[in-house]
Amino acid sequence: MSRPTLIPTFTTAVNTWQCDENDHLNVQFYTEFGHEASAHLLSELGLGPRAQRAVGLDVRAASDHIRYLREFREVDPVEVLSAPVEVGERHLLAYHEIRNPSDGAVAATMRRRIGCDRPWPDAFRACAEAVIVALPDNAKPRSVGKLDLPDLALGDAARCGLIEVGRSIVAPAECDERGEFLPHHQFGRYSDAAPLLWNHLGFNRAAMQDRQEGSVVVEMLNHYRRPLRAGDLLVVMSGLAAFTDRVLTFTHFLFEAETGMLAACAEAIGMKLDQKIRKTMTFTQEDQERLGKRQLRLAA
Repeated sequence: MSRPTLIPTFTTAVNTWQCDENDHLNVQFYTEFGHEASAHLLSELGLGPRAQRAVGLDVRAASDHIRYLREFREVDPVEVLSAPVEVGERHLLAYHEIRNPSDGAVAATMRRRIGCDRPWPDAFRACAEAVIVALPDNAKPRSVGKLDLPDLALGDAARCGLIEVGRSIVAPAECDERGEFLPHHQFGRYSDAAPLLWNHLGFNRAAMQDRQEGSVVVEMLNHYRRPLRAGDLLVVMSGLAAFTDRVLTFTHFLFEAETGMLAACAEAIGMKLDQKIRKTMTFTQEDQERLGKRQLRLAA
């Protein structure tokens, strides 16, 4: 029996406006690629958006785990190849391999947990089970998934030591066909908050840029707790959960401000980047002493 192969699910190229201060693709767009690839994967398995509507299924993302392995730069081509790695009665784990087709290198891996409000149709489940692949080692969690993130309310966030790093409104253009906030814009809110969080931890981002130092995220795990819609008011509260001499583990909580409801929460693994040689940097002893004083003490 031949081994199942990955299914082509997405193709594009990196635009200038998608790149950040490090001159590489911003983390939120990997989520966008995987989100669109998920829809194409389900369609290839017989359950695209039209088929879902026809049988009245409510299918949505429950979590996204992404490992950022290699940079994408301006005009680089992008392709995503996908397959299921696990099929349950009402969930599916999808693996997305995000590649640069010019050299075949894997730039990122994404593992998405997709949930359904009812058991999968038999035909879909049989089709998905026939093409299951093993999750590659470079797609398995390395530094995330260790925190038990509590289901906080906004009013409790500051008492945990979290600080406000973002306040905004969900725009209609940031929502999908159901009117719900798109995953990549959630990642975008975390990314936009990064300078404020680094400044809070005692790193002057403007001075870092003058020294050609940046910050990068190498792994992220986001849990989608409750949907958000156009017009909802957002507050992002973040903090430092753990650190080593080279690695910071951030946690982000995304709240709907009017009700204080937790909409999503995430773990992110960050590092300093020497932009001249494209290598990560070590934190000084002084940095580590300062970080220890600002570390969260989260309790579930």
